Amino acid sequence: MKQVAERWPARVSTRSAPSLGDVPRDPAARESFARGRLALFGKTVFWIAVTFLGLSLFLHVARVMPFWRPGMGWHLLATGIALTMWRLPLRPTLPASMLMALDTVGTLGMCVSLAIMGHRYGEQQPWGAFAGIFAVFHVTMARAIIVPSTPLRTLLITGESFVGLLISQLLLPRSPAMDPLPGWLAVIPSLTWSATVTALATLASKVIYGLQERVFEARRLGQYTLEEKIGAGGMGEVYRASHAMLRRPTAVKLISGEVDEEQLRRFEREVQLTARLNHPNTISIYDYGRTPDGTFYYAMELLGGLTLEQLVQRHGPQPPRRVIHILQQVCGALREAHDAGLLHRDIKPANAILCNRGGLFDLVKVLDFGLVKQVTGDARVSLSNAEAIVGTPLFMSPEEISTPGAVGAHSDLYSLGAVGYFLLCGEPVFTGSNVIEVCGHHLHTPPPPLSERAAPTVPGDLERVLLDCLAKAPDARPASAQALAERLRGCTDASAWSEQDARAWWRTHAALPIAPNGGSADSRVLSVDLATRGGQALP
Repeated sequence: MKQVAERWPARVSTRSAPSLGDVPRDPAARESFARGRLALFGKTVFWIAVTFLGLSLFLHVARVMPFWRPGMGWHLLATGIALTMWRLPLRPTLPASMLMALDTVGTLGMCVSLAIMGHRYGEQQPWGAFAGIFAVFHVTMARAIIVPSTPLRTLLITGESFVGLLISQLLLPRSPAMDPLPGWLAVIPSLTWSATVTALATLASKVIYGLQERVFEARRLGQYTLEEKIGAGGMGEVYRASHAMLRRPTAVKLISGEVDEEQLRRFEREVQLTARLNHPNTISIYDYGRTPDGTFYYAMELLGGLTLEQLVQRHGPQPPRRVIHILQQVCGALREAHDAGLLHRDIKPANAILCNRGGLFDLVKVLDFGLVKQVTGDARVSLSNAEAIVGTPLFMSPEEISTPGAVGAHSDLYSLGAVGYFLLCGEPVFTGSNVIEVCGHHLHTPPPPLSERAAPTVPGDLERVLLDCLAKAPDARPASAQALAERLRGCTDASAWSEQDARAWWRTHAALPIAPNGGSADSRVLSVDLATRGGQALP
């Protein structure tokens, strides 16, 4: 039961911001990346400024020097600008087109303020002007390291940032004891310092920016161009993609996250097994392999439509005649898989897409055979963990909960019966406040009759078929997916959903999203490691 609880689906946000070392993969993420880096720059300078304000306060308390002295107001102004650069980019109301302007104006504003601060300090005490030089150094170097910028842009902004310091040096009164250079020659040390810092900042920006571009370029090698991110989950991300030669629409799933080598081998073998399936109601696997960095992927057909879960969420419970039409197609996909010795083990509304392809309306495609289990053949080559509980508790069979190592084809039929129940009444067979309660219902509670929950009334013959699928004992369910399909075909409403009905529905609901079988990313290409592509050959 603990294993089940650990697999209870949790709500996951897909809008997480990139971490500091990430290279973003799509335009929206790149904008978020730029906003985050600009905000980090402002935050860094803000806390540096606050640290020196704290030092000034400490010296004031220690009676070394007064806290408020000429130039302190400019220090506070620079601190305020840094705070603005920290908080403003994080506001979604700030247009992306304003980010570069904020970078330029904010950086120069802070540097001018700090240059004036140093000038006022220099008027009061020897070497006071160096406070401004060091402060501008910190700002310009922090920007070069943190903010994504071309070397030319960094050169221009850093160079302009030091102009105020050079003017300050020319205007400061000369002290023969402290500065023996006469007249304009006194600015040479500051000019040398400014040029050195500008060169270092430009070099730092060139190295960091160049590394980012090399990463992007590395993603432009190989067969698959990843065009748009259309899905994400705990085990990976799915992208709309195109093949470099065929140019056909493709969905590519990258397996990522905390996945060890044994799990990757299992995924690889299961995809190889799934690729053998060619039923028209099973999603087609085009290719699979590993990228040079070891990321496992597989390419599949890209489907436009909506999942059965979305169908009910958006359009409510479905009429019995349509439900029979849908379930019969899923039976066809399961029949081929079961005959090949494969179980799906995660049949649920989110894993079946209703689509319109090639003039066929209400075509069902069964997705995500990533949890399949080989139930025939040599056990030594099976890498699936037969003892692990997998699937979704709302649609899980009793034996998957109690004896996960002994599940068979009847388990998929139980889940399919639960899907049919969901389509008819708009709710799962069992619900509960937690996973333990739901699993307990699957183990012990008879399913409520559909006649009590579904409106309009479900025909008795269809209700009997689905309740038989939901029998607690596997032997009490239909003998096979083929037997279930035949019983559905014998129902009164089996032929009532016509091609004309499906065509009319799709024309009425034409504005449908791309189904997340795999949705915005900048074009990048998946590099394929041909040496490891495909993994171990199947017997």
